[in-house]
Amino acid sequence: MNCLTGETEVLLEHGRRLPIENLEDRFEEENAMVASDRLTPSEIRLFTERENATVYEVGTETGDRISATADHPFRTPDGMLPLEELTEGDEVLLQPFRGVPDEEPEEFTVLSQDDFADENPQLIRALEERDLLPLKSTDDAFNRFLKLVGFHTGDGAIGAGGQTWFYGDPEDLESIQDDIEAVGFTPSKIYERDRSHDIDGKTFETTEYSARSTSKAFQKALLALGAPDGRKIESDFTTPWYFDRLTNWQKALYVSAYFGAEMNAPAAQHDKNLYCPKVSQTRITDVADAGEEFMADLASFLADLGIETNEIERFETDSSTDRETIRLRLGIKNDSANLVQFFSTVGYRYNQEKRRKSIKALQYLKRKEAVIDRRVEIATEAKAMADGGTTAADIKSEFDINERFIERSIWSERTGRPRPPADFPGFEEYCEPVSVGDDLTIPAQVRSIEPAGERTVYDIGVTHDAHNFVGNGFVVSNCGVRMMRTNLTYDELQGREEELVDSLFANVPSGLGGGGIVEAGVDTVEEILERGVDWALEHGHAVEEDLLHCEDEGMREGADASKVSQKAKDRGKNQIGSLGSGNHFLEVQRVTDVFDGDVGEAYGLEEDQIVVLIHCGSRGLGHQTCNDYLRKIEQQHQGLLDQLPDKELAAAPSGSQLAEDYYGAMNAAINFAWVNRQLIMHRTRQVFERVFDRSWEEMDMHLLYDVAHNIAKKETHAVGDGDERELYVHRKGATRAFPAGHPEVPKAYRDVGQPVIIPGSMGTGSYVLRGGENSMDLTFGSTAHGAGRLMSRTQAKDEFWGGDVQQELEEQDRIYVKAQSGSTVAEEAPGVYKDVDEVVRVSDELGIGDKVARTFPVCNIKG
Repeated sequence: MNCLTGETEVLLEHGRRLPIENLEDRFEEENAMVASDRLTPSEIRLFTERENATVYEVGTETGDRISATADHPFRTPDGMLPLEELTEGDEVLLQPFRGVPDEEPEEFTVLSQDDFADENPQLIRALEERDLLPLKSTDDAFNRFLKLVGFHTGDGAIGAGGQTWFYGDPEDLESIQDDIEAVGFTPSKIYERDRSHDIDGKTFETTEYSARSTSKAFQKALLALGAPDGRKIESDFTTPWYFDRLTNWQKALYVSAYFGAEMNAPAAQHDKNLYCPKVSQTRITDVADAGEEFMADLASFLADLGIETNEIERFETDSSTDRETIRLRLGIKNDSANLVQFFSTVGYRYNQEKRRKSIKALQYLKRKEAVIDRRVEIATEAKAMADGGTTAADIKSEFDINERFIERSIWSERTGRPRPPADFPGFEEYCEPVSVGDDLTIPAQVRSIEPAGERTVYDIGVTHDAHNFVGNGFVVSNCGVRMMRTNLTYDELQGREEELVDSLFANVPSGLGGGGIVEAGVDTVEEILERGVDWALEHGHAVEEDLLHCEDEGMREGADASKVSQKAKDRGKNQIGSLGSGNHFLEVQRVTDVFDGDVGEAYGLEEDQIVVLIHCGSRGLGHQTCNDYLRKIEQQHQGLLDQLPDKELAAAPSGSQLAEDYYGAMNAAINFAWVNRQLIMHRTRQVFERVFDRSWEEMDMHLLYDVAHNIAKKETHAVGDGDERELYVHRKGATRAFPAGHPEVPKAYRDVGQPVIIPGSMGTGSYVLRGGENSMDLTFGSTAHGAGRLMSRTQAKDEFWGGDVQQELEEQDRIYVKAQSGSTVAEEAPGVYKDVDEVVRVSDELGIGDKVARTFPVCNIKG
């Protein structure tokens, strides 16, 4: 079970953060922030608390730290990977905005009918219909209004006829539109106009974007909540009357939205140092004190969060009016720790450009401080070594740092903290190659992974399809099937189910991460990638007949291990002979029905017989290979990808060098998957030998067939007017189903057709089909590769409890299930899947896959 320790702080909606252990009593009320295409709120669910779990502490080059179990997934540029598959030097994706500590707001009425006593009844009714009267300080709509009021105070305007204008970049105005809609009103489209400017004799043009609401009710509510009316230069507005009664995270909504409109973005002052972020206002002299009070309220709030500000500046300005004006300015002190605190807790709202720049600034400053901290450690160690009699030359050889630094450290020529090294990049140099995602994630290198003892840990999930959330700034989620027949009957197995499932679970590695039946060096992995099951035969993990009953005899021609990355090979070398997780499983089944006696006899199947079904793939090696080539495709063929209707269709053009390389790598991964399933089958034979005290040959434990899922192959098919052409056939969610007589069907089955294995669920059973006579004409020789899911894994865990599912399967159906976690069982509950009987009925009636036999589970192990 993948879990985080209790001190991990989860980022919640509205910029709040809360230790994960404190979510236990509140998770049904909260939304976590999910880093997917954008940073998005999602309902949160706390599943388990577990004591005495072994955890590891991860540290990055920027000083970010988190403790988690080895199987906890972390988001990386290559997708979600469990901690145990990460090593020092790998990159993880961070979302370093931490937000403000969560606290319960004081409940009070912010808006009531009395605030609109002079308005017409229709306006009041419009607010009541939207549940905005009365408006409480604890209402979600109030939190959205706080942002709208804050931004409008900086960059909005009140117009006639109920028009309320907001100005900004289009992507920021879209967020404002979303919040206007969330409080019950209809925003306008985004308007665009070109504007000319003349400043100090220099003319230039800009494009102005805006959005508005034309609702008088919305305008009056915004004004009643503190948005300034009329010309702001002449207004005596301060922070809203209720500001002092808000929690800090609510104040941050208002203040950060104001800063998004008015404060300058992070920028370099002197190469490695940043300017002080500043916000300013101009007021006529008569109301300048109100402006200073406004600035003082902001400074006081920032101080409560440990953020230091400079003194409020106040100076006269030239004015084009007949009244004198005062310029007021408030700045954030620009030492690194202070800026880190500001950017990570308050920052900017409704301004993605400034937010992205602040994320870069955050990581730059943290990285710089981490480098300086290390230099402080080296200086301290060097001084201690010198005091102990070590010569300067020996000290210099101990550290990878310039000699002058060591000399100054030894002879105490330095006062204060050292500077970063000369080769440390300046801020703008650092920013240029660094990319920040729309979800505000940024890559950081793992510096250390250290054991951290045993702790109480927590496992949570979110309902968003991305299945991840932000904790401590970290974003923290070829396949095929083979069936082996036996001569055992169900009667012979009954009474030994628990012993069998326990022994299989103990002896067949499963779950996320490493650990396989065979641990090998990269040379062995490369041999497996090139040779497939032939390697297993040579090393005593297979018999000749296994190859004859495997698709392509267990070896894909054209496999090229050199096209598989070193990282993929490293991931695969410890996973050879392991099930993995998710819907991958090993299941002992009994044959309940044989629909076609002749084909059943050819397959060696009869009723009441025990068979074993193994469903797994190429594990982390295949996943890494896919990700490696997808990135290459995105880099080399972006123009082509932009023309596709769906980014999931990303592919390299046929005939290109990249396509050939990918095909060679994929064939190698297919070989790896066949070996993976072969080793699991070999281990299963050994387990059956111990449990039933007979040799596997005596139990006739021979491979019925192994067929790949989710792969692409070059095949010859008739197209158009019957012309035969070589095509790439990519079976995703599908499996091969060649009919009788096809030359690629193994000789043992060529007269009856290729065996097709269709897994259902662990409570409903599976099917064996044969390739149908219509499959070549209708589906390029294919049919479905399984029942298919009805609901997401998150929804499944909402609807089912793993322990209940296990108990019900055992008590009602005598099906024994063993898994790494209750969450896995819940994710794979029978109700999660479509009706396999109906899926097979369609295949049978279409003639693309004909029914031969049906099986029912006896025991099942899952990762």
